[in-house]
Amino acid sequence: MSANAIQQFAIDHLPVDDRLLLRLNASGQAASVKLLLTRRFLRLLWTALTGELRKAMADTKNPAARDFLLDMAETRATAKADFKTPFREPGAPAAAAPAAAGPLPAEALAGAKLLWGFNVSRTAEGVNMVVLIATDSTRVELGLVDEGVFGLLKILRDAARKAEWELPMEWGTGGIAPPPGSEPVPARRLN
Repeated sequence: MSANAIQQFAIDHLPVDDRLLLRLNASGQAASVKLLLTRRFLRLLWTALTGELRKAMADTKNPAARDFLLDMAETRATAKADFKTPFREPGAPAAAAPAAAGPLPAEALAGAKLLWGFNVSRTAEGVNMVVLIATDSTRVELGLVDEGVFGLLKILRDAARKAEWELPMEWGTGGIAPPPGSEPVPARRLN
């Protein structure tokens, strides 16, 4: 999938698999893109996404002040975002009732691809390019302005909490620390 305008994204926890299902609707797509994230993948992606936002605020020398400013920017961005509208599959009737709470139906998982790699970079125009790579080599390219990244971070954080993954995903924590004795995770990572 090439970089198309994201219209809507949602994330659900799959407790049996202990994975997250990220669903994306983009302009020009006949169906939503369904991607499975593991806890390890989320930890690495979170570090890369927040790292790019931190680098964008490089003029703030104090890390605590930078994280405070990023937290404020996230609060402003997510206050404007719509997190209440239920996710709607492309082509589904607009008046369709939201799905009942509980496990996702099997058709919601059809075609889901497991993610194993990514690349995160920032263009000179300030667009965050996120390339997600599935195990079958499918590449999903997302071009997100900072507000889109903050929205994505919010739903990832909320899903990780719901999954009880206990990952430190707050700005004041400095991101997710690498395990003791390991090398720091670079901002751009393709595993």
